[in-house]
Parts: sequence; structure tokens; C-alpha cells
Amino acid sequence: MKPVQVVKILAVSMVLTAVMLMGWIGLVYAANTYTVIALTAEEALNLILVGFVAVIGLPILHAASYRWFWHIRRKQAAGEFLLGEEMPGFGSEPTQPPPRIKWGARQIAVYALLYLVGMSSLIAAYAPVGHQEALTSFLWRFSAGRASFSSLVQLVIVFLPMALSFACLIPLFETDRKRLAAGGLSEQEVLGIRGRQEWLSSFATAFVMAGFLAFIAGNMILARL
Repeated sequence: MKPVQVVKILAVSMVLTAVMLMGWIGLVYAANTYTVIALTAEEALNLILVGFVAVIGLPILHAASYRWFWHIRRKQAAGEFLLGEEMPGFGSEPTQPPPRIKWGARQIAVYALLYLVGMSSLIAAYAPVGHQEALTSFLWRFSAGRASFSSLVQLVIVFLPMALSFACLIPLFETDRKRLAAGGLSEQEVLGIRGRQEWLSSFATAFVMAGFLAFIAGNMILARL
């Protein structure tokens, strides 16, 4: 990474941190001064962090995953490695932009709806501190120690949602496979099918990653504040 890029990232990070800190203080003050809502500092910070992860983090993670998945597909198509072989780590190699695909209005509407559902579900699940407390308590109840707690977190927060997401996608991907195998599709149609597969796969991945980050944020708030 070039020094200029590092400086830009640091500058943006500092600005975002300052904005979030001021927003945190302002939210606590405004809620307790001008409304009947008794909002604690922990609740306000968790709400801001989860909202940030859901509204800002999810699209960023999705774009990064989408680009990376296309990178892997291109390497497979070029014969650089076969299905089942160990893949390079996420973000470990430079990538080219994904191909430009002209989405239809119906497909754009479906994608927008998925984003709305994804963001709303992340906020509903993780923004209330009470939800974070209940989930953390549940995980600790079935853990024998810190190591098993971490393993259970990975199972419940990462692997289970990922498995459920891809279980929903498998029937669609199987239909796509049959269409591709039947032939008779134009290059643009094939690209559209491939693009939809990568879009949905990367969205599912980004959604799980965002949920994990939201849980970690709440867990740290509960442990440190």
C-alpha cells in the first residue's frame, strides 16, 4: 500500500472517530434532555456503532467481497487453481474491478429490498443493548471457558448464519447451473447469471461479517463500559 493511501485511510479514520464521538455525546445529551427516553451511554454507543456497521459497513464489505469473488472466479477460469484447492486469503492479492453488468429494474429492486432487510435485521438484532446482553449470556451459559466461548461465537454468529444463507441460495444456483448447461445463452446472459451468483454470495458473506462486527462491538461495550 502506498504511503499516500495509508495517510488517507488514517485521516478518514480520525474524522470518522471524531464524528462518532461527538454523535455519541450529542445523542446521550439530546435523548436525556429533550425526550422522556432514559438513554445510557452504553446504549447510545452500541446504537451508533451497530448503525454504522449496518448502514456503512455492510455496503463496503459487500463491495469488497463482490470484487474478491470475481477475482477467484477469474483465477478458476484461467486454470490457476481447481475447485476444492486451497484459495488465497481474502484480500491477499491485487484484484481487477468486476465486470460491468447492466442489471434490470426488477433485479435492482430485489437487490435494494435485500439491502433494506439486511440493514434492518442487523439493527433490530444488535442495536438494543438488551439483545447483546441476552446473546452474550446465552453463549457464556453453554461455554466452558473463554476458548469455548470464542468457538461458540464463531458457530452461532458466523457459521450458522452463513450455512442458512447459502442453503437458501443453493436452489437458485442449481437452476442457474441447469440453464448454463443447457446452452443457448448469449454472452451477456451468461455474464448476468454469473454476476447474480457473485452478488448474492458476496452479500450473504458481507451480511454475516457485518453481524459478527456488530456483535463484537456490543460485546466490547458490555465488557469495558
